[in-house]
Amino acid sequence: MNVRILSLILATSGLVACSTTPPTDTELAQGAAQGNGNAQYELAKRLAAKPDYPNAMHWMQQAAQSSGPEAAGQSVRANAAWQVGEWYRSGLGEPKNPALAEQWWQRAARLGNSQASYQLGLNCQQRYQGKLASECLDWFEQGARRDHAPSQLVLGQWYARQPGAEVDAIKWLEKAAELGNGDAQYQLGLRYEQGKGVAKRPDLAQRWYEKAAAQQQPDALLWLARKAAPADELVAYQRAANAGSAGAQLWLGMAYLAGEKVTVDPALGRYWLELAAGHGSHEAEYQLSLQERDYDTRVHWLTLAAQGGISKAYFELGQLQQEQDDLEQARVNYGKAAAQGHRQAQYAYGEMLRLGLGGKEDYALALQQYQLAAHRGDRMAQYRMGTLREGGLGAPRNRIHAYAWLSLAATEGMPEAVQARNELEEVMSTPEIKQAQQLSEHWFGKIEAPSQKS
Repeated sequence: MNVRILSLILATSGLVACSTTPPTDTELAQGAAQGNGNAQYELAKRLAAKPDYPNAMHWMQQAAQSSGPEAAGQSVRANAAWQVGEWYRSGLGEPKNPALAEQWWQRAARLGNSQASYQLGLNCQQRYQGKLASECLDWFEQGARRDHAPSQLVLGQWYARQPGAEVDAIKWLEKAAELGNGDAQYQLGLRYEQGKGVAKRPDLAQRWYEKAAAQQQPDALLWLARKAAPADELVAYQRAANAGSAGAQLWLGMAYLAGEKVTVDPALGRYWLELAAGHGSHEAEYQLSLQERDYDTRVHWLTLAAQGGISKAYFELGQLQQEQDDLEQARVNYGKAAAQGHRQAQYAYGEMLRLGLGGKEDYALALQQYQLAAHRGDRMAQYRMGTLREGGLGAPRNRIHAYAWLSLAATEGMPEAVQARNELEEVMSTPEIKQAQQLSEHWFGKIEAPSQKS
């Protein structure tokens, strides 16, 4: 056999460091044709680089299946089988064929390729709509035991969700972190910061955050940015934003819109907000809605933000729809915002229920919504509570409760509340008035201060 081919075979097998002169394609083809698995593997890689995937696929398959004295070592055969699976997945050299890709990955995994085990775990998880069934976990565990950090991360995250499995969660996260996985390093930092599964250690938390940041892990970079001195803040947030941190991109967008620490630049502010929205920031979607004058575009951003759980987006959608006389949809969105605890939405939803806007009248449900807002300091909701309790709408008539609510609403001099309370007082006995005043004082001490953001 050609001496240079023999040197290549020995080098690929780990028996020598390298060959002095790389073999030519012709020499490799000669060795491959003679059934040498290492030559087949190297030839396939060269052909793929040209690119000549059909021939590369042929020789890579031969290398993966080689046997006998000329076969490639197990590691080479495992890598070859993995590569064949990748090419079947991508449609390189052969038409795309997910089933064949999986078959080749299974071969690779049996031969010890940890990346194949990981990919098989991902495929399995996809078949179960994202759930980690036991057979999926088996693939990830196979990869994890072969020091595959992403597999170890998956196991660590899975154990973290299981009751009483903190020890296993920490074990796998630490293994992945020690192998340099930035996500595992960040999660360990969180655990040491919060004392979750481990003793609180701010020093270790910072150590792991810094290691993760060195890997350009976005959340770790954001953590460091939030801890940065004012003079270093902008650079730190830019670094995190460039790494893909939605939180940092949102911060930069807001900074450029407001002119905080930077010159006002609406275009640049919008650029960062759009990046943040693209990385999943629903607050960025809401902020983008505030930049829009076009009705349809604003509804688009508000809808995305609302679907992401931003209650004020549901509330503002309701406002826009009410202005457009789309009362049925406005009522739905007020209700969704109210269910998430948005005080203004609770009042607005109560109004629609009381007046029968966008649907039937429902005094009982309206009263519930008013009460939620009233207990959070909404004066108009307190006024509505007073009038409904006086009229016996939504609940039995109760003049004492009505007077107490009207008194609360009148605290800041609301004319309607003052007049309604005074008129009610004229038909109440002195003991009733005294009892109502005491109740009003009791409620006043428990009412939350209204927030402008609620």
